[in-house]
Amino acid sequence: MARHRTRRAGDPVKAFRAAATATVLAGMLDRPRPHQIAEAAMVATLAAEVTRETPGRDARDTLTLLLSLGAAALGGVTIARSTHQPDPRGNPGAFLGGATWYALAQLLTVTLLWRRGARPHTGHWPARMAGLLLGAGLLIRHDPESLPVLSGYGALLNLMALLAADPRLARAHPDAARLLRRGGWMFVASDLLILVRRYLLRDRLSRALTEGVMLALYAGAQRNLTRGLMLLTRRS
Repeated sequence: MARHRTRRAGDPVKAFRAAATATVLAGMLDRPRPHQIAEAAMVATLAAEVTRETPGRDARDTLTLLLSLGAAALGGVTIARSTHQPDPRGNPGAFLGGATWYALAQLLTVTLLWRRGARPHTGHWPARMAGLLLGAGLLIRHDPESLPVLSGYGALLNLMALLAADPRLARAHPDAARLLRRGGWMFVASDLLILVRRYLLRDRLSRALTEGVMLALYAGAQRNLTRGLMLLTRRS
């Protein structure tokens, strides 16, 4: 019986890893449709884990988690459509549409973290400020028209990462806090690489390699954040 439970617990992890690997490879090989399918499947494996553990948490928390993952899936599929274009900047409309979906996902995650007691703090402010300045600088220099939408998304992303790293979470939920902190930083790094690839890189190889690293970081961010939130919201 214990062996059966262990095997069942491992199945979602294997499914996630397979979908994440397919996402990275499709992104690097510039295959838009397989990229969209694989990324949606990757997020779906996380949603399946959340659903399977529904009895262990408040229904409101489960709904917030699932809505956040759904918005992230739509954001990923939309941005993938923008990314794989002859123009390095892709499709601006699709890019902004994807950012809007991701903004909703971040807002829902912020809501859940705040509900569980996470608050802003001053930890690691030099690194956070450096990331903000880099992102803002790239937008101001290369894409000022997108600044209102993307800066709004960036503010929500950084607020999410800030709350996810709140040291107060570690006192009552050390395992969840570790995963959340790691996931927040990985998400910020992934999104900064999107801007670097979009605005600074032009040759095919550098863009493909950056896409691979960015998608790997994103997959890790989603995995860590989802698992961390599942632990944080689990009934004691």
